[in-house]
Amino acid sequence: MALSGNIRKYLAVAPAVALALTMTSQAPAGTVSTPKRPNIIFFQVDDLSAELLQYMDTVRGLADGGTTFTDFYVSNSLCCPSRASTFTGQFPHNTGVATNKGSDGGGYPAFEKHEGRTYAVSLDGAGYRTGYLGKYINEYPVGADYRVPSGWDEWHVAAGGGYNEFRYKLTGYIKEETAGEKPLDPSDGTYLVDELGRRATAFIERSREHAPGEPFFLQVAPFSPHSRVGAKPGEKEPLFPPARRDRPKTQWPAGEFPHGDCGGPDCADLDVTTLPGFNEDTADKPSWVRRAPIGAKLVKELRRDFRDRVRMVQSIDDMVERVLSTLTEHEKRTTYVMFTSDNGFHLGQHRLVRGKSTAYDHDVRVPLLVKRPAAGRQGDLVTGAVAQNVDLFATFLDMAGVDRAVRDSRDGRSLLPLIQGRKVANWRDAALIEHVKPDPAAQGEPDPDADVRQAGNAQPPTYAALRTAKELYVEYEGEAKPEYYDTVADPHQENNDPDHAGTAGLATALDTLRDCGQPGAVDCWTASQLR
Repeated sequence: MALSGNIRKYLAVAPAVALALTMTSQAPAGTVSTPKRPNIIFFQVDDLSAELLQYMDTVRGLADGGTTFTDFYVSNSLCCPSRASTFTGQFPHNTGVATNKGSDGGGYPAFEKHEGRTYAVSLDGAGYRTGYLGKYINEYPVGADYRVPSGWDEWHVAAGGGYNEFRYKLTGYIKEETAGEKPLDPSDGTYLVDELGRRATAFIERSREHAPGEPFFLQVAPFSPHSRVGAKPGEKEPLFPPARRDRPKTQWPAGEFPHGDCGGPDCADLDVTTLPGFNEDTADKPSWVRRAPIGAKLVKELRRDFRDRVRMVQSIDDMVERVLSTLTEHEKRTTYVMFTSDNGFHLGQHRLVRGKSTAYDHDVRVPLLVKRPAAGRQGDLVTGAVAQNVDLFATFLDMAGVDRAVRDSRDGRSLLPLIQGRKVANWRDAALIEHVKPDPAAQGEPDPDADVRQAGNAQPPTYAALRTAKELYVEYEGEAKPEYYDTVADPHQENNDPDHAGTAGLATALDTLRDCGQPGAVDCWTASQLR
């Protein structure tokens, strides 16, 4: 494989950089103590962009005695393909889940065939009591005779009504208590994030009762901070609906603080225009991005949206705190707690109004924080290793002690050594990011990620992208030139340099990655290593 000078330079310094970033409190080999078959709590929120983390005290606190991943990327910045990658450990081109809708090569119809091979099945086989709460896969049917996928002992899932946070139906399957029934509970007006927090604590308590001495795996997946679906201009209910207690006291329904709860700062002081790349000149960008500046009226709307998104994540922070407070001292010593998002979000960066689906960091680079068991290694760790959501399948199985041949059979690899602060040889150099442009005319219910309120929300063309620790390279259908950024000199991707000398080597590497894992092609782990 021919590599550009830039990649060779990167590879020459990568081991030293990775070591410096990964080990903030390196312990000698052999001193890491890990509980056998630990409990695992996995919070996966929806559309949380990285800048919101600073307003979430409890979630940020997971870094205390935990591991922070600074370079964690999703395989696709769209809900359904991204979640399919998380469940299976495979990239979208290998799952076949391309979009959110079954009529467009995605959604639950495309994912259903994978339900017998998710991490839930492996964890259940390893003796874990498993529970899933919240948002599952787009177009999963929540009706009177809903289907509980293989591997789950508890199943508390809402359909599309969960996006508005107040009017929803929630399944209530508990294997030991309702095995012959399919409970479906209508909302009583409780904010959905709060209800998920209540059910999460109840799951932990039931696990002590029904499986004493056995480990549990709990996944909590709120719809928040995703926007409402079907919102219309002029409605009083916010596009991004916070819990009522977190709304401004001067508005109906009244909250507890004059400007609402933004996790410490006064909400009135928060301004969307301070986001890096907001309303930046897009003359250098590919044709689908280039557009006129965002006007004052729309900036005002986005400012309101940004503040409401900060208000929304306060309930997530409350939920995490509630779940953590349920753990006994013994459980704290034997439990991993993980927090991430299925994708990021943009609000005016590069003049893109509202949405995701791009290869820019605000859409694909999401938080991953892992609180380690108190009985294990102490200290705060930070790793700059390039990690992806396709690694979570192997990570969960590794935590559970599942055979390596099983956990390494997919596209990703276990993050557990990095979580524990151990040195890892031959880690990946490049993340693969994929996107298939949804068909707006596809039949079925409206796509919850298709915001038709503004012309500035156009989806990018179909693309494939490669992200290293220092570069972003994107190839679009219909664009003659690629998109390239030196992300060290230009961390917010504001100065596109499509003629950069490094693009030739990146193009070769991307050609290998975009087909990895297919019949006759190299496996994805090998393809991700550019040496």
